[in-house]
Amino acid sequence: MTTMQGQTFFEQLVERFNMLWFIMALGFGGTSVAGFAFLNNTLPRRPPMAGMLYLDKINDYAAAAGGIYTVLAAYLKIHMLLFGLLHLSALALVTLLYILWRRRRPQTFQELLDDTHRNSVLIAPVLAYGMAFNVFLVLGYVFSDWMRINVQLLLPYAAAVYGLLWLWTMVTAIRLQAHALTRGFDVEKMHFGWLLIPFALAMTTVTGTGISYLAHGGLADTIFFLSITSFSMALFLLLVKLMSLFKAHYAAGLPAKIEFLPSFFVVVPIITLLTISLLRYGYYFQHKFHVQLPAALFAFVVAVGFGLMTWYMALGLFMLRDYFRKYLFSLRYFDESQWGLICPMVAYGVLASFVFKHALAYPLIQGVILFFMALDVVILLSMLIRQILKIRGRCCTDA
Repeated sequence: MTTMQGQTFFEQLVERFNMLWFIMALGFGGTSVAGFAFLNNTLPRRPPMAGMLYLDKINDYAAAAGGIYTVLAAYLKIHMLLFGLLHLSALALVTLLYILWRRRRPQTFQELLDDTHRNSVLIAPVLAYGMAFNVFLVLGYVFSDWMRINVQLLLPYAAAVYGLLWLWTMVTAIRLQAHALTRGFDVEKMHFGWLLIPFALAMTTVTGTGISYLAHGGLADTIFFLSITSFSMALFLLLVKLMSLFKAHYAAGLPAKIEFLPSFFVVVPIITLLTISLLRYGYYFQHKFHVQLPAALFAFVVAVGFGLMTWYMALGLFMLRDYFRKYLFSLRYFDESQWGLICPMVAYGVLASFVFKHALAYPLIQGVILFFMALDVVILLSMLIRQILKIRGRCCTDA
């Protein structure tokens, strides 16, 4: 397809490439995984439907559950598969565009790397590939009998891939931190986009915790050590950056550039990932030491994480209410930073499903999850349409 300017749509994608398109792919993947979390953590089940649900069990459950649960189970199969495939397809496309963009614009990439106020976005590919790891496992478990049956056989290979992801994450995070510490930066120009670094570290951590509690022996212990290393770095950077950011914004207010505002909510998915990691560390210790930890401990961990992100979400929604009213669905404005708004909605729903499982099994919690899942799909599709319109030159970006 050729545009009015004589360029193909693909050529326009390369020319107008944005690193935040990796966050778009991340959003698709998170939406898929959120369906899996809701399916396994909130739907009421008894033996023989206990345990993780895969395709045959989902079909059996949908046939036997009745009422709204039949509808939900049937829909969630499509939800997981559709958004999982969109994630993998979008990630492949964005990766190709990134490679071509770097080849055509090496100077632009170097300038971005050297700019300590903007270079945190370079860790976005790590985030997206960390999510891809989880999406691949979810889709494989649900839709592939071979992968599900041979999960223990596949764990060493998964651990090897995870080791590469962990190395990529740590090298990128340390490199970006070293740039900031050696070159310096203007604290008054700080924005919440800096939190993409602990976000990526937390994503890599939660991926490793899944392997560590499923594996056994030395393999489990090795992945545990790798994940606890990235966990500690994520937690440290989150606390340091948050204190610095709040101090800067208390002094000068929120950034004047509206494209920096959506990143305020990056804290929400980080809390979700770190909280789920803590839960999985509990599972790991139970397996390793053959000791059953109190259910109250798991309930406390998820409740604290959920309470923390609840007030933080409320604070952000109150502060940015004018932004949402003017720009969220506006066809006169779109900026790639808005893709970051998908992550907190997905994260809030995912952690709420663990809250339902471990602490507060009330219909209200299920309703909250379904609301955020529906809102996520609506906003995701809205942004996809506006992103395409912007690339085609049919969407104004003037604030």
